[in-house]
Amino acid sequence: MMEVIRNIIFTIIKPAELFNHCKEKNNWLPVLLIIIIICIFSSFLIVPSLISEQIERVKRDDSKSEQLKKENLAYLNSSYHHFSTYLSTIFTEVFYYPILAFFLTILPLVSGGKGTKYSYLFTGVLYIGILNSTGFLLDSVLKLKLNSMDIGLNLALFFNSSDLFINSLLKKINIFGLWQVVLLTIMISVYFNYNKIKSFLIIFNTWAVIKLISAYFTYLRLTIK
Repeated sequence: MMEVIRNIIFTIIKPAELFNHCKEKNNWLPVLLIIIIICIFSSFLIVPSLISEQIERVKRDDSKSEQLKKENLAYLNSSYHHFSTYLSTIFTEVFYYPILAFFLTILPLVSGGKGTKYSYLFTGVLYIGILNSTGFLLDSVLKLKLNSMDIGLNLALFFNSSDLFINSLLKKINIFGLWQVVLLTIMISVYFNYNKIKSFLIIFNTWAVIKLISAYFTYLRLTIK
């Protein structure tokens, strides 16, 4: 456990040294458990407020009949909905990491470089994931403190735009997500022997495309409303 704590600290202060240490290590289980614990705690902070917002949204919706509102409210207040919301919130945060590790595993097939085992990559990804999970926790605390689900640790917290698409994009750019871009750049340069420019272009371009697409769909959803 002391090694895990040391590695978490190195993720912040000496990431290149951490990834050099982990690139042939298969000790992902304790790191995954830490992420799950952080996500469970964060979910218990944020889910009650999330469900309360859903309930208020139904109450304010004048397009629904009173009977339909009662049915929706009964569902939102049910134990099943509470449990499934907790579960889906935790699952969404945790399941991201094995998917990311899988795509990194096949990256050398596309971009060249030295391949490595999935379990080794998964270990490195999870150390980055601890920082992301900490970001999720801080984001949940911020939402709870300000009593708003629309506020988060993203660029929209510091900048605001009258343009709906730009504002949607700012909300997608999480502060800890930017940190993840830096760490993933260092990680693939160590694991796959890429130079830093190539590593950065791969990670940043992929990240930028995902954020632009996600922001565009959010923009469409808001304009349709």
